[in-house]
Amino acid sequence: MQELSSKVSAAAEAVRRWWGESPLREPLGAALCAVVLLWINVYICRDLFSSPATQTNSMQGSWIALAMRAGSSWFHATWWPYWDGGGPFEFTYAPLVPGLTAAWSVVGGIPYGVAFHSVMGLFYCLAPLTLFLTAWRLTRAVLYSFVAALVYSLIAITQILVPDTEFGLTKIWDARRLLLVMAWDETPHLAAVALLPLVILFLARSIETRRKRYYAATALSIAAMTLASAFGPVMAVMAAVCLLVALGREHWLSNAILTIILGAWGWAIAAPFLSPSLMTAIREANARTNDADARWTPGSLTALALLVMGWAILWRLARRWQGEPWLRFVTLFGYLTSAILIVDVVFHRHFLPQPGRYWMEMEVAMSLAVTFLARKSLTRAPKSIAGALLFLLLALAVEQTIHYRQEEKRLLKRPDLASSVEYQASVWVKQNLPGVRVFLPGSIAQWANAFADVPQFAGGSFTMSTNLAQRLGKETIFWDPDPSVALLWLKAYGAGAIGISESNSKEFWHPFAAPAKLEAVMQPLWREDGVVICRVPVRETALAHVVPEAAIMRAGSQFGENVVALRNYVAALDDGSLPLTQFAWEGRNRIRVRTTVGSGQVVSVQVSYHAGWHAASGGRKLRIRKDGLGLMWMNTGCLGPCEVQMDYDGGWELRICRWISWLALAGVGFVGLWPRKR
Repeated sequence: MQELSSKVSAAAEAVRRWWGESPLREPLGAALCAVVLLWINVYICRDLFSSPATQTNSMQGSWIALAMRAGSSWFHATWWPYWDGGGPFEFTYAPLVPGLTAAWSVVGGIPYGVAFHSVMGLFYCLAPLTLFLTAWRLTRAVLYSFVAALVYSLIAITQILVPDTEFGLTKIWDARRLLLVMAWDETPHLAAVALLPLVILFLARSIETRRKRYYAATALSIAAMTLASAFGPVMAVMAAVCLLVALGREHWLSNAILTIILGAWGWAIAAPFLSPSLMTAIREANARTNDADARWTPGSLTALALLVMGWAILWRLARRWQGEPWLRFVTLFGYLTSAILIVDVVFHRHFLPQPGRYWMEMEVAMSLAVTFLARKSLTRAPKSIAGALLFLLLALAVEQTIHYRQEEKRLLKRPDLASSVEYQASVWVKQNLPGVRVFLPGSIAQWANAFADVPQFAGGSFTMSTNLAQRLGKETIFWDPDPSVALLWLKAYGAGAIGISESNSKEFWHPFAAPAKLEAVMQPLWREDGVVICRVPVRETALAHVVPEAAIMRAGSQFGENVVALRNYVAALDDGSLPLTQFAWEGRNRIRVRTTVGSGQVVSVQVSYHAGWHAASGGRKLRIRKDGLGLMWMNTGCLGPCEVQMDYDGGWELRICRWISWLALAGVGFVGLWPRKR
């Protein structure tokens, strides 16, 4: 017996020695940690992969509609006619989440709503894995990288510094990330956050090794972040600045130039969906919004100065960590992401639009910073204390995993969409007002095109609203107590019907300030669950009209605030002496207009202006102009019967951006085929 015991002890010692010296120890440990992280997050959100999206108080319907109706629009210029008076498909929303939803629906043969939830679950599970992978590959510290990813997965650490309401230490146990993606509209943002660690990893490797494969990987990951969310490029810049500073002054200039080139390469891949004109439109929309959090204010410079002052103080401390660039990086990155929120919450100032939404970036950065700053102390602590802390963390992880699983069940609503007012109103419009542009409110507008191909006055994301006059009209219809003003805007944008939600309706947002007054001046057509659809008293529901040239609102007229000009234009639309017009869509990229035009008369087309539209009549090219409502008009040169054909090709800018994108992707393939040096 004693001999057997000694043999077992010897064998155990041999195994321990082999494991301690084995080159497989680190990769096997990392693989085990990755499997555990994946299991925890899949266990939490597993129902997402088999249940349809039903949160009608969100934008999820818009992304499902994009996936459902995009077709081949991902690959060539296509007009999107379904909301905001129409616009380029590239201007609807960041394409990664809708594109993956469409692909998974086709490949998996599942409904689009289920596919969207599957994509949501994918990025929910991917974010901790990419965080762990990046931390491990840059530090070789498997255990601490696992702890950082576990903290990110199961603790809302940011609720200590910037709680949603009043401070409460117990709020760190809330399933905050789960709430944001399931109940609100942060799935595209989370997708960008899940890709952020890969940008950090590949950029660090690019700077360290100067290898082309890392260059290509960095560019692709930056492009993917850009295609995921408008927050993606901002996050990439923030991470790059922190990384360059953390690496120190040696080779700083060459590192910065390389980083700029890789960033430009990443943008080039995503160029069609973030063109210069779209960036300009988004900036102008933020500048003119009523939401102070979305635009630059006089206090923005103060906010930037506060951040710089804190950065300078922190850098003096971080400089002491010679030879530890990763620790300096996570400290600086944690500070930068935190300062954006803290300055906004404490000092009510900001220098970036929508600062409150950088919670997701802060969660990633703080999980890394707290873990690796604690590592410096724990490496000197007795092993018994470190072991006890690890045991406590694992115990909390078990408890939190069960708690998060229960929260996922609570958040995963399973109502019957067919009985919702969003579905019923949308289908009724499709069946009874085919082809008529409709003004739909709130949650009905966000979900209408997931149920039916309804052309809408509004319905898009305000952050992507490129026609500022149209957005002003939408807000006026909602908030102006005078129904006659609302009628002017409805007629000006060709709306033949309007859905009005009362304050007690089942429509979620209830955006109308005076719904009863607005309903009183129109003819009700349908009513259900506190929502009424009324007919707008227009002479014709076509989206093209013959009007006197003098009635056209000129571009630059205060975004349509010139009420006199607006009334003159609407009066021309209502003038029964003017000829009627036939308007037809022939696919998404062609419009055909047939009418009769007299002297001094022009054709007004109630479709959003874009330089990608071209017109011809009788073999003659016509010049399309933009009016003060952001719509199109043209002088046809006709006297009598007239037929106009309008074609959309995206315009020179989008064509150039697509060529840039294809060339940038070809560059990635070229790098992959480049022979490696021995």
